[in-house]
Amino acid sequence: MKNGKMKKLVCMMLAAALLIMASTALAEKTIIAHKADAVNIDGDLMEWNTSSAAVIDAQEQVVRDLGQWIETGTADCSVQAYMMWNEENLYLAATIMDDTPFMYREGFPPDMADSLVLFLSTDPAADPARTAYAANDFRVTMIIDDYYYNTGVDREMVADRKGYESKGADGDAQVLEGYEACIMEIDGGYTFECVIPWANFANDQIPVLVPHAGMTLAVDFGMFDLDFPCPGVATVRMQWAGTDTVDTDPSQWGKLTLSE
Repeated sequence: MKNGKMKKLVCMMLAAALLIMASTALAEKTIIAHKADAVNIDGDLMEWNTSSAAVIDAQEQVVRDLGQWIETGTADCSVQAYMMWNEENLYLAATIMDDTPFMYREGFPPDMADSLVLFLSTDPAADPARTAYAANDFRVTMIIDDYYYNTGVDREMVADRKGYESKGADGDAQVLEGYEACIMEIDGGYTFECVIPWANFANDQIPVLVPHAGMTLAVDFGMFDLDFPCPGVATVRMQWAGTDTVDTDPSQWGKLTLSE
């Protein structure tokens, strides 16, 4: 091959590689959590810094029962999630559009009811490209009802759980210590607000995270939306960053940066 053609081929290959890298960077989802001294859990988000949101409102973010969602789209289910933090607590809030809110019945697992799901790693040094859950990876389910606020922690996909097992899988328990949650109804949906002490992501083998400004953690958000309180009906599932295999593949998560 002549030198001119070789140089042209190399340039084309470099351009293609740069394009792939740029596309990957653009696709990466990030959210900033601002520090808060304390947050009053009352469903009112007036005290929140909402400048950085995890937005879930697109058809490509529907990873289950698209046919149910597509009829009314974002009015059926869409989310803007926000986070704040301090040394003791992680705070999570969301503005949720839902034309049939608060669908839950005793005995419904979180994945078949109206519930918000938080995926979180408490290891800032974790490999973001890992495709298997590690001991510091958690999937937290939070049922959203106007009466029940049950929670669960799914660890079934973690090979080495370091003594931290799944709990609350049936949706009928409150398993997070110090957890508080509240909703406020708004036109077309509601706001949701909760506090989760960092100590819930630790045990005698997994240390409590000591957060600080500038720290980056892996995170994702999911939303389950049930429209009819009947067993076996469609429950739409949407994900912020992941796909329908995010429950087993944390490489799909986005990033959370803690800020002052």
